[in-house]
Amino acid sequence: MSITEVPDLRIDLAPAAEAIGRVGRRLADLLSSAEQRDGSVKGLEWTLGELTAHLAARSARFAAYLAGSATPQGEVSDIGAENQEDIRVRREVAFADLVAELRASVDAFVATTRGRLGSDPFGWYSGITLDVATGSGLLLAELVVHGLDAARTLDRPWPIAADDARTIVRAAVALAPWYVDTERTRGERTTYRVSVRGGPAFRVRVEDGTASVEPADGPADCTIHADPVTLALLVFGRTGRAHAAVRGKLVATGRRPWRALRFERSFLPP
Repeated sequence: MSITEVPDLRIDLAPAAEAIGRVGRRLADLLSSAEQRDGSVKGLEWTLGELTAHLAARSARFAAYLAGSATPQGEVSDIGAENQEDIRVRREVAFADLVAELRASVDAFVATTRGRLGSDPFGWYSGITLDVATGSGLLLAELVVHGLDAARTLDRPWPIAADDARTIVRAAVALAPWYVDTERTRGERTTYRVSVRGGPAFRVRVEDGTASVEPADGPADCTIHADPVTLALLVFGRTGRAHAAVRGKLVATGRRPWRALRFERSFLPP
């Protein structure tokens, strides 16, 4: 089933584009204020300079994909190597120029969304065709999640809007079938209902190394009730299940609630 056939997972393009512009400007301002750029980023193997190079390159790629001047090459599994190559070719670029590239690429992406429909096709890796609204959600995820990485490193606040987190969750769910851990889920048969506070709600069926996304209505082995920001950070490995559960941000119910322990382990990190 296509994600667009699950109404609760559709992303409104205009608010997503507004969020990209807003978060992109805030992130560029945060990076510009950094005095130490060679230190390691908390939780990552990159320095702050390398993280900035990644953000500049990734936002430039998204802008080019949307404009049609470039097409994603290779498989989903190749994205990590592509990221490392993007950092390598920018190694000698001045930090201020990287921040400027980030600003310009974010602005270019937002400008190109104007006059587009959220349902317009957006090419992705592995020959996947998403839509422009979902592609926008993926770029927003890059900016929000790596903004948090930078803010934690610089000991600065990085509040995440609940609506932005909901957009990120919707976009991440679209790629769930391509990120399922085929080895870990071999022989597994579990249907999860995910109910995000304020929306969306959907089911993820994991079956013998595959995953599919379905409407929320229907049987499920367990239901995961989640705060939107917590779920977005859990998906991207920026918070832990135990920490979220203790704070009441993640609660499992249903006839087999313990199956929730397997949920994020069923997928490879995005």
